[in-house]
Amino acid sequence: MIPKVISVILATIVVLTCAFAVACVSGDDDDDDDKLDDDDAGELGDDDDTWAPLPPPEEALGPTKYPLVIAHGFMGWGYLGPLSNFYLVADTYAAFGYDVFEPWVSSINTMETRANQLANKIDARYPGRKINIIAHSQGGLDARYLISTLGWGDRVACLVTLSTPHQGASIADFATGILPDVAQDAADAVLELLGMDWEGVVQVTRPYVRDVFNPANPDDERVKYFSFHGNGEEIFAPLEITHAIIASMEGCNDGIIGCDSATYGENLGALPTDHFGIVGHPLGFIDFPYMDFYLDLAAFLRESGC
Repeated sequence: MIPKVISVILATIVVLTCAFAVACVSGDDDDDDDKLDDDDAGELGDDDDTWAPLPPPEEALGPTKYPLVIAHGFMGWGYLGPLSNFYLVADTYAAFGYDVFEPWVSSINTMETRANQLANKIDARYPGRKINIIAHSQGGLDARYLISTLGWGDRVACLVTLSTPHQGASIADFATGILPDVAQDAADAVLELLGMDWEGVVQVTRPYVRDVFNPANPDDERVKYFSFHGNGEEIFAPLEITHAIIASMEGCNDGIIGCDSATYGENLGALPTDHFGIVGHPLGFIDFPYMDFYLDLAAFLRESGC
């Protein structure tokens, strides 16, 4: 019964992703100019501590040394009309005077394809300039590929990954294992029409990340690596099933990615939310004060010389 339920969930995800992808192909990658009210600043966690917000500073502290590129993960997008993958984060950063860019790359694809797209879009926006990357989920693997395989160690000052499957995702193992070949072929055919690739799912499985991706993409000593993980304290209803399944295989998780897998570089702590809440979805209606977190993260990067 559980495999059938998960198959339905995965099929629904693919359909919704395809709908988003069709709209995004003709969408605008540029940041919106909306200005928002000031949000509270927050405090980063230490080790396994949970991040908690603090009152905002009395005076603006200024932008980061290098521009902020926020990179989406698997099934993500940049801007779809007023709806951004990192919900209103880029708008808020811009309102606070940060130089920020939220590009869109192929929603379901390999790290090679997504990282090359990311490189091209960053180069178009910031030719030859050094940048910081804040990456969610698979976006963190794209960024590591960008740094290591594409040789961007001299272009990235700091990389912050948010619930990135640095040791792979057991839910991807489960998905690729329960879908019959004919279903995978059908999904791949639909995705191919949209310029996407089912291989992107395979590449976030634990065997692939651990045995293929990680050895080929070691850290670059010129880059500072930081990470956060969601601990699933608050779970969006559609993720309750996957949260329970992953818990049985990995323990602590955010409904999509295990906490241990998401820990990489300097661990800055846990975020008391799920995989969607980390980027402010659904549409900001979450208990986690995510905007406070992103403002505090930018302040941390500035203080870290990034």
